[in-house]
Amino acid sequence: MKTVIGIDYGTQSARALLLSAEDGRVLASYSSPYPHGILPGDLCSAEDYEDLLYILLRKVTPEEYRSTVAGICVDATSMTLVPVAADGEILGRKPEFANEPHAQIKLWKCHSAQAQAKEAEDLARKMNAAFIRRTGGRISSEWMLPKLLKIRDEAPEIYEKIDLAFDLCEFFTYRLTGEIHRGTGSMGFKANWSPEQGFPDRDFMEALRPGFADEYAYKLRGPVNTPGEKVGVLRKELSDKLGLPDNVAVATGVLDGFTSLVSLGALQEGDGAMILGTSSTLTLQFPEYREVPEVCGVAKDGLTKGLYGLDSGQCANGDLLAWFLENGLPGKITDEAKERGMNVHALLCEKMKEPWNCALTVVDWFNGSRNAPSDLSLTGSIHGMTLRTKPEDIYLAMLQGLACGMGENIAVCEECGVPVKRIVATGGITEKNPFMMQQYANILDRDIAVGNFPEGPALGAGIFAAVAAGIYPDALAGFEAMGVKKFTHYAPDQAHRAEYAAIRQRNHAARLMEVRRQKEK
Repeated sequence: MKTVIGIDYGTQSARALLLSAEDGRVLASYSSPYPHGILPGDLCSAEDYEDLLYILLRKVTPEEYRSTVAGICVDATSMTLVPVAADGEILGRKPEFANEPHAQIKLWKCHSAQAQAKEAEDLARKMNAAFIRRTGGRISSEWMLPKLLKIRDEAPEIYEKIDLAFDLCEFFTYRLTGEIHRGTGSMGFKANWSPEQGFPDRDFMEALRPGFADEYAYKLRGPVNTPGEKVGVLRKELSDKLGLPDNVAVATGVLDGFTSLVSLGALQEGDGAMILGTSSTLTLQFPEYREVPEVCGVAKDGLTKGLYGLDSGQCANGDLLAWFLENGLPGKITDEAKERGMNVHALLCEKMKEPWNCALTVVDWFNGSRNAPSDLSLTGSIHGMTLRTKPEDIYLAMLQGLACGMGENIAVCEECGVPVKRIVATGGITEKNPFMMQQYANILDRDIAVGNFPEGPALGAGIFAAVAAGIYPDALAGFEAMGVKKFTHYAPDQAHRAEYAAIRQRNHAARLMEVRRQKEK
């Protein structure tokens, strides 16, 4: 029997699975929160990320299986910037830079480069730069270009020390193999690169900052590989240390929102995959190039080789619900949940007797709007509260607001010729909150199939590892053997279809009003 390892680095924690390459059975697993958590400014500890990689590999490979490991793949949050010095060390681990924010790992949701993102976006529009049409006409502060530009502007001495700028998943393949490799996902969706055009136009980059074109290309150097492609083998130093074979294949690093689609089998034209966790992701596949305004973005081979992939979603999902429970929930609700031995989320859902009659409207931009519209400066809102409003009313409106946000993404895509034929879903929320998934089905007015597997991203990474090891010819064949087999199906509430349509319309109107109001400030 051959086995593979799938590793998933999320926002709050990381986990690893040892999987049978024959049928996807979980043979061992290990997960861990990051010891230091998220640091101020949405920065991350290099120790948390790098050292945990080796702990995960050691903990997930019991001695009896070590000789069977054939492949490894790591997925990670994106775009999480890892600045690496010429000696291969993360800058933040060097004593002289230990207290320098710009030398640390910048988490995907670090939005501090908003000024640089807007400057680059305005310039690209003014110059009619071709690359920006692939990103819905927008440049996000979450991406590589504005994050690097901010370091260049504010800490040139640190910027000069950055020899390699990695997305987190690319950094891990670098650590595992000792070789520099990039992925079509990180480069195509998060670094403004495409196989047809390469990096953004030189004239544009030089107009941003003299010398920036060559600097950007150098710091992001390396061959660009597709998901499931073998980029090398595990370094002998690591294989010896971990007791693993000498020829363990390492797959292209993949964005954490992109491995679930292979575990769910969402690999063909019209397949939509929702990954609902701290934030949310919607991926779509289609055969011909399409430009989708306000949706970031489109990349050839970005999700599946041979197809164009579209990456969209929202910046807050589980984060928004956690914020409400921590900051807006009265003690009587938490006390009742404790007395009844219930999860607070479950208690709030139990109290919602007629969710189709929700009088509140939530615009879910509490961490900015990633897509439809693409503007991270926008802020969220709650409309319609009165003295009769109860905590469960606000919670329900948040669930429906999140579903409406996903619906806005889908509507824009379909208007631009990107069909959504079916929707599958995974992520922590899909397992923990069935009421929320029913609201998604009701609001979207679509059937949703939720994969009955708690670690969809790590399973998908494992399937890519099996492809890289040559066990399967492609991701679809890997899914058929190893992927999720059981799904929970949610169908729309047909009896209250008109009421849910009214909620969608009211939410859409609130979004338009908020954009106008905030832009008039």
